[in-house]
Amino acid sequence: MIEQHIMFIRHGETVANQEHIAHGQSDSLLNDRGQEQARSIGKRLLNWPIPYHRIVSSPLSRALNTAELINQALNLPLNTDPGLIECDLGDWEGISYEELGKHRYAERSIADDHFAEHNGESPAVISARLSRTIDRLRRLHPTDNIVLVSHGAAICHAIAALVGSKPLFGYQYLMHNAALSELKLSPEPEIIRLNDYQHLPSHLQSVNKRQAQSQNV
Repeated sequence: MIEQHIMFIRHGETVANQEHIAHGQSDSLLNDRGQEQARSIGKRLLNWPIPYHRIVSSPLSRALNTAELINQALNLPLNTDPGLIECDLGDWEGISYEELGKHRYAERSIADDHFAEHNGESPAVISARLSRTIDRLRRLHPTDNIVLVSHGAAICHAIAALVGSKPLFGYQYLMHNAALSELKLSPEPEIIRLNDYQHLPSHLQSVNKRQAQSQNV
């Protein structure tokens, strides 16, 4: 049996991240630090112990630009897939992180897999979308190890779906900008690296960074 791997990479820091604005499926460009972060990933993956064969990115510019900057070092086939897009925040697109916190978005999404009061996607809908996307990519490329460049909440839901953990929101898998998480998919999905950003020097790390759950699980 082929031991297929996938690597999730969260996009680099954006203007919206810097301004503490919640951009789900709205677009937000990488800032200068986000571009540097992406280049740092590419340099690290040049000597990665497991060969990766292709990159698939969310079509949102912050993810695609991250993928393109990574691929300057790797020169792999690069495609986009709309299934990797960030969650739809509905009526709460574009509000501040502070306002999102007052709505208790994360807390309520963790407590209820079907929470959709914001008229956006529920955790159950996001999880199903990411599961379908990854299943389809695995069928299309059964012998390839694949880098998936996506978004914070989307990746949380994807990892939770792959390993079968609860809640579907997968808050325990939150990642720093430009961090990577790696999974071995066979015989059963297994996290081998989570929220790893060792490639980022201190000046490229966020002040309020999401701490690594483990650099090597």
